[in-house]
Amino acid sequence: MLTTLDIAVVVGWLALSVGMGVLLTKTASQSFESFFGAKRSLPWWVVGTSMVATTFAADTPLAVSGWVASDGIAKNWVWWTFGLTGMFGVFFFAPMWRRSGVWTDAELVELRYGPGPGTWLRRFKALWFGVFFNALVIAWVVKAMVTLTEILAPAEQTGVAPLLIVASLFAITVIYTAASGLWGVVVTDLIQFVVAMVASVSLAVIAWVYVGGLSGLQTGFSAHELDWNATVTLLPADGAFDGPLAGFVVLISMIWWSSHNVDGGGYLAQRLFAAKDESHARFAYLWFTVAHMVLRPWPWIVVGLVGMAMFGVPDNPESLYPMVMAELLPAGMLGLMVASFLAAFMSTIDTQLNWGASLVTNDLWLPMARSRGWALREVTASRLSILGVAILGALTSFALTSIGDAWLLAMSVTAGLGAVYIARWLWWRTNAWSEITAMIVATAGTLAFEALHRAHPGIDTEHGWQALAAIPAAWFKFPFSAAAIVVIGLPIWVLVTLMTKPVAPNVLRIFADRVRPGGPGWPTHLRHPGSLTGAHILGMISGIICVYAALLGIGWWILGRTSAAWGASIVVVLSVIGCIICFRRILQTEPTLGDEHAG
Repeated sequence: MLTTLDIAVVVGWLALSVGMGVLLTKTASQSFESFFGAKRSLPWWVVGTSMVATTFAADTPLAVSGWVASDGIAKNWVWWTFGLTGMFGVFFFAPMWRRSGVWTDAELVELRYGPGPGTWLRRFKALWFGVFFNALVIAWVVKAMVTLTEILAPAEQTGVAPLLIVASLFAITVIYTAASGLWGVVVTDLIQFVVAMVASVSLAVIAWVYVGGLSGLQTGFSAHELDWNATVTLLPADGAFDGPLAGFVVLISMIWWSSHNVDGGGYLAQRLFAAKDESHARFAYLWFTVAHMVLRPWPWIVVGLVGMAMFGVPDNPESLYPMVMAELLPAGMLGLMVASFLAAFMSTIDTQLNWGASLVTNDLWLPMARSRGWALREVTASRLSILGVAILGALTSFALTSIGDAWLLAMSVTAGLGAVYIARWLWWRTNAWSEITAMIVATAGTLAFEALHRAHPGIDTEHGWQALAAIPAAWFKFPFSAAAIVVIGLPIWVLVTLMTKPVAPNVLRIFADRVRPGGPGWPTHLRHPGSLTGAHILGMISGIICVYAALLGIGWWILGRTSAAWGASIVVVLSVIGCIICFRRILQTEPTLGDEHAG
């Protein structure tokens, strides 16, 4: 239960966040570019840390520790596969995003495909991702915070409903985000990241010592009749065709490159637009990938294991993390931990609000206002957009029942988009109809597989549905459903691409001159050889090996697998050397464009 000291720590954190927003209001209000892009002036360490902080939401420790309890550590490969996309971003996409000179990823669509279908697709993506998809993300973050508050600050203790507490926190976040724009987001993100990391590592250490280390964990598992080996296996071992191993194979071979964020778009791209130049964008993405994949997961996993040893597996596994907090943390430390959750909650909410509002303002409101000759009040429109996105996200939270299920829905409904997103950078023939087709197939496929999964237990085998009834029910769920959508959608959008008109030559020229794409997918007169070389490919491979060797190595050290841990450590050192060599080669051969050429 929260003490007076805990509450004082929490109130102090909230006052600091609001104060930052107030101090930066004047700077943010200068222009649209300042409000949403921080005048393209941010160094790599600020950009990268802000990217890490925004992916550390209140839902993340709950979902990760909950997955450990329900399905074992290996369940986290659902998101660990995105380390592959991170290195793609470092060596290919991050510099091109920055060189594009746009303010949103939706604006890139019109730059890449030109007016006509490109314009309509830009507006649709702004509406779909800026409003509806964004509302889903906000909703699951709010849902997680309500769950946490119900455990740590129940109404019986505080006299205030947990939902009202979360609503107040949400309102505070909306206020400072609307006041300070991206400036306030990134500055508070820096503080939030430090607070969140210190708190999560401290809780993991306290929990580990309390339970008695590795032997204590195993004793607790035995007491609750839990399968230790199955839980701590880092790579799925079940060989069933529809089991965990098959799901892992699908994730590692297909889902990561077909996911919509494979090229670092969305709120990540918004941070890259604010970097000083493309070199800062590249190293920001590198720091983000390493911190996101290597530094953050294990404290949450350790707490999940300790929670299982202490309490078993509760009906709601996502409640384990706050249960350990409430049981083990002393006064003051509990307040810091709660403040870290507030930090995580607010850093994600402010990012989603700022990103969503940038899409609504830049890609819906401003083009319409300019075409109709309306007086432009860009910052005012931006703040109203933040308010509208906030209201929709809050309302959506009431419809959610599971954070993990919402994660999987978001991955499924965007399945297959990654392939076309890669193609728009590397293949000149890609057009607006390519993306439109991929989005239609992904949405329709998600709805179809969800309907089949719901109907599967009651399929009537006597009326021609024997084939469907024979298919395992798991095949109708993520990741198998997403893989099927990719397999179906890829040839469809490629065929549509070849059947529709290519992008106009002048549009391709403008895009190529500004972004400088490379590779054989571009005609010789549009290709920029320095942007895609052997050093880029070898660097990406070295980076991927480094990230996963470090991720697994830390886990093996914690779990007492010494031989495997030493082997992973050696691989990390060798792959770091490989990355350094490739980076030096890239910086020698890849010319840098100054800000005067970007945008």
